[in-house]
Amino acid sequence: MLYKMSTCVKHSFRILAIYYRKNILKSDFLMSCERMKKKSEFSSKKVSELKIKNKKKSEKVIQPKKNNDFFGNQEIKQDLQSFYNSEAKKYAETRKKFWPEEKAILDAISPLFEGWKKIRVLEFGCGSGRFATLLNQNFSGQFDYVWIDLSDELLSYASIANPNLTFFQWDITKLVKNFEQESFDLIVWTSSFQHIPTAKERSFLMKNFYRLLDYDGMLLMTNWSLSDWFVKKNWKIVMKARLKSRLKLKSNQARDLMVPRTDNTTGKTYERFYHFFSLKELESLAIFSGLTTKINTFIDWNGEFTNSEKISRSSFFVATKTPIIW
Repeated sequence: MLYKMSTCVKHSFRILAIYYRKNILKSDFLMSCERMKKKSEFSSKKVSELKIKNKKKSEKVIQPKKNNDFFGNQEIKQDLQSFYNSEAKKYAETRKKFWPEEKAILDAISPLFEGWKKIRVLEFGCGSGRFATLLNQNFSGQFDYVWIDLSDELLSYASIANPNLTFFQWDITKLVKNFEQESFDLIVWTSSFQHIPTAKERSFLMKNFYRLLDYDGMLLMTNWSLSDWFVKKNWKIVMKARLKSRLKLKSNQARDLMVPRTDNTTGKTYERFYHFFSLKELESLAIFSGLTTKINTFIDWNGEFTNSEKISRSSFFVATKTPIIW
């Protein structure tokens, strides 16, 4: 009799424990879902007006931290600005021919232009306006365009080639927070994101790209790759950077290089900063910002995709802002 009673008590406690655990887990799960819903931004024409208002409030403007180091080494940016101002005429004359990535870029962005609305385009580091010319030749009248570059001299050449477009001469990191959220359908960096000098600044910009893009909008960027061609041409700089990164135990700094370039007119040598992205780093930045990666590969000198950085010309990265539907 006592044995039966003890068995019944054991079963009762076991049932209570299972019931308690299920309810606690369910409660925790629901609470976590609720937190995720509050933190997530999503877009759907079917959601209620109230939910849309809540979504708008959730995407706050990402502000940089208030410290002097956040915007990177200002001397690096000043050197970049001075170099491109000095070489603006040469760059404008020699950058008229399109680069090997042209076909891949057009293939990636063409679906955006298949609809009825004008595509809102934002380009950082636009230089003398080569990408704008590409758009004008292929999608004339189908887009509104905003250009940003650090070099006012390059922008003067860009405005001559494309007088109908809007330009801003500014530090990209300081200007980006002034744009309203979901203001653009396409954000473009062609060989310019590589000049952003700090990891914190790059992360800050990626978070803002997510904020600025409308849903189903696209981020496209190309950056120089650490190819055999580049390493052979600049082997001393590459070895110096690798040695420095090992001494500091910071492996990512091996891809931070100061590449010298001499102005043939003045004879002055400028140090230009380059960060050479690995595909893994680009993927991590996309995940961190909330974007969904669509293409993340290298592209060679013939404009063909390749998985080998050694034979490549640049990295080719495309990500989108995808709606989250609950």
